[in-house]
Parts: sequence; C-alpha cells; structure tokens
Amino acid sequence: MKGGDTFEERTVRFPQPTSRHTMVVNDDGRFLASNAHGTVHVTETISDDLMWRVRGERLEHSQTSVVLELRTAEAGQYHLATDGTPLDKDGQPRSTGAPYTIVHGPARLPSEYLAHLTENGWVCLAAILSPDIVDSLQRIACTDGYSDRVPDRSLRQICQGSALAKSAVEPISVWLARQYMQTDDIRLAHPPGIGVMTPDDGQRVVQGWHSDYPYHWGINAAGKVPTPSGKTVMGVQRIVCVSEFTKYRGATAFKLGSHALERGPPEDWGVARDAYQPGHRAANGLPYNGPDADVIEASPGSMILFDTRTWHRAGINRSDQNRAAILMDMTPAYIVPYSDTTNDYRALIECEAYEDLNGREQAEFQRLMIHRFLGPAGPQSVIGTDQELTERIPVSKRASY
Repeated sequence: MKGGDTFEERTVRFPQPTSRHTMVVNDDGRFLASNAHGTVHVTETISDDLMWRVRGERLEHSQTSVVLELRTAEAGQYHLATDGTPLDKDGQPRSTGAPYTIVHGPARLPSEYLAHLTENGWVCLAAILSPDIVDSLQRIACTDGYSDRVPDRSLRQICQGSALAKSAVEPISVWLARQYMQTDDIRLAHPPGIGVMTPDDGQRVVQGWHSDYPYHWGINAAGKVPTPSGKTVMGVQRIVCVSEFTKYRGATAFKLGSHALERGPPEDWGVARDAYQPGHRAANGLPYNGPDADVIEASPGSMILFDTRTWHRAGINRSDQNRAAILMDMTPAYIVPYSDTTNDYRALIECEAYEDLNGREQAEFQRLMIHRFLGPAGPQSVIGTDQELTERIPVSKRASY
C-alpha cells in the first residue's frame, strides 16, 4: 500500500430507520392517497399524500386528520372503511369494498428527500426496499445469508424472481429522478443487474475516479458530454445496497457536491482512464482515498441517488465477505441508451416473475426499459441492437466504452 492509501474518507452513515411511513395499494398497484382537504382517492402520482401509518386497527394519514378502519381480508390484504362504509378500488365509499395491500414505505416524506436531492445533488433512501425483496436480491447475488450458494448462470438475473424488476420500479426513487431531471420521460440507460465485489487482494485493477454516463468525465469514452450542462441534468445514478454498505466492505466513494463543479475529477486523484491501465496500482497506489472524499454507509435495501456528474469510484473491499449492489443509471428519453435493454425486457415478460408485478409496476417497467425513436411513422419503433451488424463491423471501428 502506497503512502497515500490512508482510507480517510469522511463517512456519512444512514442507519436502519426506527420507523417509517406505510403505503397502501389496490390490486392494480395504484396508491391510496388523501389530499390536503382530506379527500381520499387512488392515484399513480407520487407525493406526500401517499404516506400513512398503521396504528392497531386504524390507518392514519401522515399529513392530514384522515383515519380509516383497517379490517383483515384474505391473503394478507385488508379492507378499508370510513365511518363503517367500505372503500372501493378507487378509494370511494361504497356498499362493497375492495382489497388493499399495505406495502413498505419510506422513512421520510418524499418532499423531504426531494429537497435534499435538489440542494445537494444526492440523497440516501435508507432501507427503502422491503426485507423480502432484499432477501431475494441477496439470494440471486449469492451473498450475505446465501454465501454458500452458486450463482445461477442458466437464467438471466431479471427472471430469477421479481425482486430485481421491483427494485427497478421502486416508486419514490423513480419519482425523485424524474423531478430532479425535470422530465417525466426517463429511461434506464442499461438493464438492471446485481454486481458483486469480492475481497480485495491488494493487487487487482481498481476503479478510478469518474463521472457516470452520459458525462463519462475521467473515462476514455466516445460520445461523452463535452461541456457543462447546467440546469439540464442528463443523468441520475441509483445504487441499490444489496449488502450493507460500509467503508470497510467497499462502499462507493464520492466527492459529494462535485456535480456543481461541472467538470471531471482531477487527474492526480487517479481517474478511471488511468487506473484501468496495467501496472498503475503497483506504481501509484490506490486512487485518492483521503479526507476530501466521502463514503455513504447504509443498510441493505437502501438506495443512493446522485447526479451522474458527481465524482465517485468503487470502494475497496477490505473485508472477507463479498459485497453486492445494483447500479441503475437513469437518463432522459432524449439520451441514447448506454446499452440495449430490450433483451432483458423481453426475457422478463416471458417468464413467471412478470406475473408477480402488479399492473402499475408492469407499465412502469416497460416505460423505463423500452426506448423508441421518432420517425416518419411516429414514435413507434423500439430501439435495440443489430447483432449481425455488430459482429460484421471490426472492433477497431467501433467506439469503446
């Protein structure tokens, strides 16, 4: 280890929340809400209106005085009532009620998360994913409680249960990305997949400092954003902590707030372009890991969202355990995707896991995964890769990312 390898990054810790809001969905996935006037309804629009808390046999709205009666139904669902009158699937009092499901909600209000993201260019949604989804992700990754398992290479990760797709459409984080990029029309820039970081051996090539797609500052990449984009935000990265994120276990390192500098990381920090070169680590040590950098530590199921201009790099896993995470770069629809998403989308809709998604989740996954282009016949054509043409063109003539 070189003299500069001190691991003195500032640690920002987000512990497991002691309490959280609840969200309530009907059978098609729409959310039960109450507006400022106390009017109960269902909606797909994310806001503080969707936040509830369960108090015994009562469902209390987090922002208004609305209180609903909570009655157990079959298969883990509930019937709701106001003054003894059941609520139908649209949240309206009717003689016959409809079943609702109480789902895992955020620790803080959506508006509070948005305020933090807008002011700082990053936000952490502590343990936003439910324990059962986290457990399923760890099983796919073969980490944590499933370290004795062998990864299933015969089936795409997206089809090994619904957890990966449900993580991709997690509503609060997707809403935050839309608000921050100031457009509802956003896409996943690449298919969602779980990556596993193994313990560091002191010699392997490590990731250097960079900014994510489409900026790619600090990376040798064709098509990178060449100039500052100002108020036009071209990407929000979403890191899902499948395992616990700690500095010791290789949590991502950031220079928080660097998105506002509108430039790439300094070369003397060890940028990705250089750090990937053979022999660089032996000659120069690890990329910068001093007190001007930051590490966000968070419990499993947490999501870290940040402006993709933010300087960051993968951490160094100094533990004896693998560490799993999901990266899901989101970009406005006018940005060409980083890689083809159509094959994973097609695989999901053709497997059993798709049926575990409700109607809203299925529609959202399609919206995030399917890129279309506007041609003479309108926005009908789905963008995908041409495998035959890709194989025909020599590698030297293609842009390298």
